[in-house]
Amino acid sequence: GGQTRDGRDATNELSYIIMRSKRECPLHYPDLAARVHSRSPERFLTAVAEMIKQGCGFPKLLNDDEIIPLHLAKGAPLEDIYDYAASGCAEIRMPRVDTYTSGHAQMNFGAAVELVLYNGRMKKYGDELLTVETGDVRNFTTWEEFWQAYATQQNYLMRHAFMQQYHIIKARAQHFATPISDALHVLAMKECVDLHQDHHYEGGLDLGYFECLGYSTAIDSLSAVRKLVFDDKKLTMQELLDALECNFEGKEDIQALLQGAPSFGNGDLEVDTLGRMLEKSALDFTARYAGKNGVQPLEIRTTSVTANVPHGKFVGATPNGRKAWMPLSDGSSPSHGSDRNGPTAVLLSQYQSTNWNAANRACRLLNMKMAPKTVEGEEGTKKLVDLIRAFINLRVWHLQMNIINRETLVAAQKDPQKYKNLVVRIAGYSAYFVDLSPDLQNDLIDRTEQENCD
Repeated sequence: GGQTRDGRDATNELSYIIMRSKRECPLHYPDLAARVHSRSPERFLTAVAEMIKQGCGFPKLLNDDEIIPLHLAKGAPLEDIYDYAASGCAEIRMPRVDTYTSGHAQMNFGAAVELVLYNGRMKKYGDELLTVETGDVRNFTTWEEFWQAYATQQNYLMRHAFMQQYHIIKARAQHFATPISDALHVLAMKECVDLHQDHHYEGGLDLGYFECLGYSTAIDSLSAVRKLVFDDKKLTMQELLDALECNFEGKEDIQALLQGAPSFGNGDLEVDTLGRMLEKSALDFTARYAGKNGVQPLEIRTTSVTANVPHGKFVGATPNGRKAWMPLSDGSSPSHGSDRNGPTAVLLSQYQSTNWNAANRACRLLNMKMAPKTVEGEEGTKKLVDLIRAFINLRVWHLQMNIINRETLVAAQKDPQKYKNLVVRIAGYSAYFVDLSPDLQNDLIDRTEQENCD
């Protein structure tokens, strides 16, 4: 799909041949992405929907109506961004124009929440001060105090990520080279400078980034604290801390109360505004200090791949009702089981939580899981096409779907031999379900299963 270098729809007969090939040979690799936009033909979107319905997680969708204007704001050449390529899970690259070559640090927003609750400490590490003390939360009298403490902890984590990344960038220029990449890159060859060097390539775009994990875990935790402790006063801070300390054992009533608080992914403007505040804090920090790292612009992304699972093993129980050491929310997807108003509301939350006036934002990875009955038949295909149109119109960066029942996944976990050919979309890639670790399998099983496409 996508567009040509002169901005016309690039869909052609090869587009349909590739999708037919993938349907008839549903292997987990190679991956397949579809670039969609407001002028994508109905035939193409219908073919994409039919392929998604097959249930292997192909193709993932990338939205030209978000990606192209955003990169123009970053300084991308017009023809080159029209001709962008899918790269990685939800990322994109402009061949021969992008000059940044390696990843940046990951930051754990779920950890920032716990650091607030325990005054710069985390349950896993006992009394050791890990960051800065932001005060005893039991003494906070307003929500604003809690939010400022959170912003301080998040910025502390980002500051140290910046410091680490500075040394990484300097070290790789001194000790590593990329001769094959250089030989294939027009700008590196033109200027005879290795891509790892601290160098500005005329006409190039140096898009470094930081990856933010546990986005919805943090949003929902902040929302629960604001609603239940400060607004409605249904819980005291001490009662909340007691429930977290015992991992909700014997405190299941409090856990249910926390899980019922307003949460991200339901089109709730107040909650989504929290997400926008959280993202803005990160965007403002990177805009202020990006030049110190020698990478400009420096982007904020929420493409966790599967790192939300191991990062969750460092974070104790959180105020959204999540139990200790369990996975954090993945990408920019809602927390497991918290999106209760259907897939369109999930897309609306993505739209409402985005800082549209910030050019240093980047990809958001969005996973959805739907019951097969939701999209069965011609009517189901039409509903799925309508959902894709909503995705395009709301300028959401990325979307990928699993069309599968929870029962099927549970059965495959119990009898892997019987389901050895079951392919699922796990992060920005598809894999054989039985080859995944139990943690990753459970993470997929626990995602909300949407039962309507409205």
